[in-house]
Amino acid sequence: MKKENKSQSHHLAAFIGGLVIGIAITAFLVTFSMPKMMIKVHKSSLSFEETVSSIEQGFKAAGWKVPKIYNLQKSLTDAGQGDVGQVNVLSVCAPEHAYEILKADNRKKVTAMMPCRIGVFEDNKGNVYISEMNVGLMSKMFGGVIEKTMGKVASEEKEILEKIYE
Repeated sequence: MKKENKSQSHHLAAFIGGLVIGIAITAFLVTFSMPKMMIKVHKSSLSFEETVSSIEQGFKAAGWKVPKIYNLQKSLTDAGQGDVGQVNVLSVCAPEHAYEILKADNRKKVTAMMPCRIGVFEDNKGNVYISEMNVGLMSKMFGGVIEKTMGKVASEEKEILEKIYE
């Protein structure tokens, strides 16, 4: 009987040890891979100005609104900070998708991510990049109507932006 109890306790210890190691490995992978998965960056085939204009026109042509384009370089320079190079952020919104999410109070929590943002920046070598949140991946965390609607947003954004990618 004692031998059987000893064997069971070894199995339990091995299980717990494996569980702890599995949790540690998962935490490590999430910590180092999530930032790369949550933000997508693509090199633009156009100049900085052409990229910003093409994004704005592409979203407008698809029926989206572009309520604001932030010039972060100018904002920071005006605030007495140093030159960060050309950096713009475009706010883009698909009214029908926004309505689908916001018409129910329990879904208004995602307003912190609305409207969608598209970043355009130029590095020190003159390369232009487009950055965006991985809305498709983010949507999976919410499920239901938010997941379905944000999935459509991700698909439409990709269709509009991939024409500009190098």
